Amino acid sequence: MINIRSKDEPVGRMAKLMAGIFYFMAKEMIDKLGEDKGKEAIREAVTKFGELRAENMKEEAVERGLKINAETYAKVKDMPSISWESDPHNPGDITYCPMHDMWKQLNGEDIGALYCEIDKILYDKFNIEFERPLCKTAGDKCCRFVVKDKR
Repeated sequence: MINIRSKDEPVGRMAKLMAGIFYFMAKEMIDKLGEDKGKEAIREAVTKFGELRAENMKEEAVERGLKINAETYAKVKDMPSISWESDPHNPGDITYCPMHDMWKQLNGEDIGALYCEIDKILYDKFNIEFERPLCKTAGDKCCRFVVKDKR
């Protein structure tokens, strides 16, 4: 049983649904192809999806006359931050993620972690150094995003 309700905030609800379809598709790939080939296929798909998203955001940045950097990434990112919660004392620490919530409900945090790899792809395309020393899919209390423009 999963906990999604029609009255839930729409962006969070859609994020959970997206996380759910990702989980079931990824799990089928692993089950049908085996762990190694399945995870390889999932990573390739996530990479292609991440590259597509980044190119679209970069196209918007060019249309708006913006440089490709961390400041611009925040202006043109395609996934809203509504429903994600961060630590008010450290905004780089995401304390609630609706996608993680879904993967946890499905007992699939390990599979969800494969999707989380998309962040590095997106940030790289915007010339941003990215580290995530903590991640909720690894059992940490938050996802810590450390980002800065590449020099």
